[in-house]
Amino acid sequence: MRQGVMRFGLLGPPVLYQPTTAPGPQDPATRADHGSGQQDPAARADHAPRPHGGAVRTIRSPKARALLAALLLEAGRVVSVESLKDALWGGDPPASAHASLHNHVTRLRRLLDDPDRLRAVPPGYLLRVEPDELDVHVFERHVAAARGAHAAGDWARVVREATAGLALWRGTPLSGLPSDLGGYAFVQRLAEARLLLLEWRYDAELAVGGARLGELVPELAELAAEYPLREAYHRQLMLALHRTGRRAEALAVHRDLRARLLEELGVEPAPAVRDAHVEVLRGAPRDEPSQEPSAGPAAPAAVPAVPAAPRPAQLPPPPPHFTGRGADRDALRSACWSR
Repeated sequence: MRQGVMRFGLLGPPVLYQPTTAPGPQDPATRADHGSGQQDPAARADHAPRPHGGAVRTIRSPKARALLAALLLEAGRVVSVESLKDALWGGDPPASAHASLHNHVTRLRRLLDDPDRLRAVPPGYLLRVEPDELDVHVFERHVAAARGAHAAGDWARVVREATAGLALWRGTPLSGLPSDLGGYAFVQRLAEARLLLLEWRYDAELAVGGARLGELVPELAELAAEYPLREAYHRQLMLALHRTGRRAEALAVHRDLRARLLEELGVEPAPAVRDAHVEVLRGAPRDEPSQEPSAGPAAPAAVPAVPAAPRPAQLPPPPPHFTGRGADRDALRSACWSR
């Protein structure tokens, strides 16, 4: 992500990312917030540092947030005036909606690093967003990279990409906006991508092992409780418990998950969960000793073999045919016919 460039955020309430460098006297954001000595209500913002080098400007005006979100959802495309009215006022715009929309656009322009980013283009307005300036686009790039690394078993890169993508989240995407704005499918898609990033990162950390295994247990337990039918987190929790010497708890996780799946969905756990269950039953973590033997009862070296069920007794074999007794057979036949 480039530094010193205005960026936009939708992974949470709509925000502007401001460079951390001190703004000059002609900085548009400075003019909007401080140049006149009085703050425009739409321009009032809180500043908070970001780990990737920018500062968040939280836009407090609900109408300005809705306008920014509506434009960012169609970044680089013209959004009609009617669509923007719907975003700001739902299905009941006031008589002055057209003039009010123009005023809100003017105020939003003052917040941007370049007023020409937001232009009037019939039949509406277009917000120019360069590559990597919207946190959603950066997040999706990290998701794609993590997916490829996970498929290739590049666990170190999975952790890097997943951690970077997850760090962009500030809450539920588009939160704090009226439901009339829409974007439900957009939010659901991003939420699912976040859950996948978490899943891939934990797969990578379980594969790498080490001292962090013990830290995974409470994190995965929280996720498993929040998503009781999401099998991946339960599978990972089973493995984390088992590999830290807590085999009985790992078996309890499988037992509870299987009962819940059968009761609510009528299905058995997926093959990946069954494979994890087999690892726990065998009692030996995959080529790694327990990292935290004090966290619970130590896993036995191996599960005693279950004796095979006795086979049912077979009937005695049929009598063999007479062989080598031809003379006796002929004499027996003659005696029978003579009677």
